[in-house]
Amino acid sequence: MRRREFVAGTLAATMAAPALAQSYPDKPIRIIVPNPPGGSADYIARFFQAPLQRVLGQPLAVANVVGAGTAVGNRQVRDSAPDGHTVLAVHQALLTAATLKVMDFGPEAFAQVAQVATEYVAVIVNRKAPYQDLPSFLAAAKSGELKAGVQIGAINHFLFLSLGDATGVKFRYVNTGGGGPTRTALAGGHVDCAFLTVNEAKPLVDSGDLTIAGIFAPQRLPSWPNLKTAREQGTNLLLNLNYWWWMPKATPRDRVDRFAEALRASMSDSEVVQKFAEFNMSPAFLKGPELEAEIARQYEAMKKLAERNNVTAG
Repeated sequence: MRRREFVAGTLAATMAAPALAQSYPDKPIRIIVPNPPGGSADYIARFFQAPLQRVLGQPLAVANVVGAGTAVGNRQVRDSAPDGHTVLAVHQALLTAATLKVMDFGPEAFAQVAQVATEYVAVIVNRKAPYQDLPSFLAAAKSGELKAGVQIGAINHFLFLSLGDATGVKFRYVNTGGGGPTRTALAGGHVDCAFLTVNEAKPLVDSGDLTIAGIFAPQRLPSWPNLKTAREQGTNLLLNLNYWWWMPKATPRDRVDRFAEALRASMSDSEVVQKFAEFNMSPAFLKGPELEAEIARQYEAMKKLAERNNVTAG
């Protein structure tokens, strides 16, 4: 009798588990982007918005929650109900903000959901500047007087630290913000240089306001065949953004996995495939232990980079 009760209970639990997983999501999902509109993290969230709605069967709203070097948006997700209905879409800015103590928490405060893509970045300068390629730009930067537009504690700040670490040049940092505000400041002559994706810079490159000095990619982009890589110009350095999704720490694993698999499925959506190609992004799906190891590796590297440069948010 006891064995019969045990078997019956086990079968009931097994049958209930899929039903529990299928009940998520049961209300609209909010995607928080801790960067202003017009930046690369914002693009990613909006690329996936419609496909995710089709896969998950619930509306998704994208909200740009900016402030304090991405800390405001990150904190809002961290403090949200851990039910899978609030999700953070951000690149390595989460790690850089934690490294520079812009916020008093880091990746350990979240459940890692998935990585969906990677994208290489470029140094952008004003078209009127006397340096229009990477070697002449680095020569000018040796004075230490070039103003770099960054969001202090964000990934564009660390990209300049990485470039300086590799080449020995230094920059003066101006807190312009994320990709959108930074490219505007650069076009207006308020800063001398910026790290942007080529797609963030494209409208102002096409208008004649900005020049891409070099992209830190392993090879030239098919859509920009005349754009030289940093390696071709004598700087052997690769720099990229990884696009990650996160949930509050205590979110049930089945809900984290459900959303991760919805992201994986959405990557095959023709709309996302087209946008990735158009924006020069490479599909790169990671989840679970593989993602955890990659985030830990990058986080440790960022801490060492900040320490070598004696950099703090203040």
